[in-house]
Amino acid sequence: MGAMAGPERSYFDHAATTPLDPAVLEAMLPYFRERWHNPSSIYVEAQRTRQAIDEARETVAEAIGAQPDEIVFTSGGSESDNLALRGVLAASTQRGRHLVTTAAEHHAILDTAEQLERDGALVTIVGVERDGRVDAAAVAAAVRPDTVLVSVMHANNEVGAINDIAAIAEQVRARNPHTAVHTDAVQSAAHLGVDVRTLGVDLLTLTAHKCYGPRGAGALYVRAGTPLVPQILGGGQEERRRAGTENTPAIVGLAAALRLAGERRAADIAHERALQVRLMAELPQRVPLLGITGPRELALRLPGSVSAVVAFVEGESILLALDLAGIAASSGSACTTGSVEPSHVLVAMGVPDELARGSLRFTLGRMNTDADVDRLLEVLPAVVARLRALSPVALEPPPAYLPWLDAPSLALAR
Repeated sequence: MGAMAGPERSYFDHAATTPLDPAVLEAMLPYFRERWHNPSSIYVEAQRTRQAIDEARETVAEAIGAQPDEIVFTSGGSESDNLALRGVLAASTQRGRHLVTTAAEHHAILDTAEQLERDGALVTIVGVERDGRVDAAAVAAAVRPDTVLVSVMHANNEVGAINDIAAIAEQVRARNPHTAVHTDAVQSAAHLGVDVRTLGVDLLTLTAHKCYGPRGAGALYVRAGTPLVPQILGGGQEERRRAGTENTPAIVGLAAALRLAGERRAADIAHERALQVRLMAELPQRVPLLGITGPRELALRLPGSVSAVVAFVEGESILLALDLAGIAASSGSACTTGSVEPSHVLVAMGVPDELARGSLRFTLGRMNTDADVDRLLEVLPAVVARLRALSPVALEPPPAYLPWLDAPSLALAR
């Protein structure tokens, strides 16, 4: 049976979103049905709802090694990223307005940084290595006396590259002890787990729907004492850090999802790694002119994350054909689906633009099986061959492509 209901579909897009765990739904249901009251009210029913939020805050804090009052509930990862960047810069005008981030961040970071720059902030974008990882020394070198925030994602959503956030935080503080460090841990919290004490960060972004929780639920960890100006005004919720009546079912769901992810993590990692290893090894042996992108060393790559480029064919065309064959996958970040531009992550890594347009991302989850992988390995080569046959282009990769294509796939093309 495939990853979705029924044998006819296989789901390989868990980095975009995951199905809601039935146990998480069960935890949420009472707050839709009986305990729907506004937690800011004083009567007993409302205070029971308030208690559920307090307990969820404790659960989330415990999951990441934080204190409950350091957790700000939000609507998801994008809002948390926005609050981190905007909130810290707005609170730090006395010390400066300089932000450092990287070229491979999620657009929730890059687009926010771009707008902050238009509004007068100073932004430095640090490049990434060939495998999509960020060099800690390069980040630290960009820090200046007026740098108020450094934001580097813990694990990349497109190519699975895991960054050494602890080393980045240590080197940034050695350069400027007043600089706050933020990490977007949306992907890593779901797969690896995170501990803010080990990472050494001041702010950390979480979301529920990457770890079998509900959409519309997220959190921002804010280390005690970190200056932060709220960006949504109109109420005193979240200790005046984020206004708005709390979404109690979503908050309860976030806490339940993080707790279950911790309990199941070892089994999830083992399962996803096994399928990941198969795909990374066999895709270049089945599809001519294909290259795996991102780190090859598993310790540097998210479990279950497999990304590739395919020469002389558009990734979107492959995805449409796979969808017709019952396979759901993506060409990169779900937030840029439909974009005609090549992946900004791959371009930052140095992949030629035309080759980057043939990007694919397969991200595995709990319900994927060997049968799903077998099916993908059977269907994908035929899809690529059929699409290439429609084009008059000679399948002779230019020299710029060769470093990005795997040897077995090159041999298949000869």
